[in-house]
Amino acid sequence: MFRQPLLITALICGLPLSAGAWEHSHERGVDLYQAGSSELMVSLVCDPNSVYGTTNSGVLLEVGANPDLSGPVELIFPDGNRVKAELDHGRFGKAEADEAAWQTTLDGLRAHQSMTVSIDGEIIGVELGEPMPFTCT
Repeated sequence: MFRQPLLITALICGLPLSAGAWEHSHERGVDLYQAGSSELMVSLVCDPNSVYGTTNSGVLLEVGANPDLSGPVELIFPDGNRVKAELDHGRFGKAEADEAAWQTTLDGLRAHQSMTVSIDGEIIGVELGEPMPFTCT
């Protein structure tokens, strides 16, 4: 169980990134999506088939060069929807999130080309590019 988040983080760190456009790859049965800039990297890990035995789907946020932030975060979408979550080492996931908050996160990422993130006293806007049909549930 402990190695699963580490594996997913390691897979994400190796992805190429184009600013403002979602990049997609499929590694070891898991779909990995990544977009953002040097200021804020947004990664979405989707495990729709429970390859690792549990739902490992999650969002990872990396501010600057810090992939290990822990604490409260708020995702703010252009339609006014907001999601408050608790980051644990840069990650919040479906297994830990409130069901409505997780669905709002997925709906926002599927519908918008940008979002704003409030984290650690900073408000950061990020361009995500064209929404994708993410495989997360």
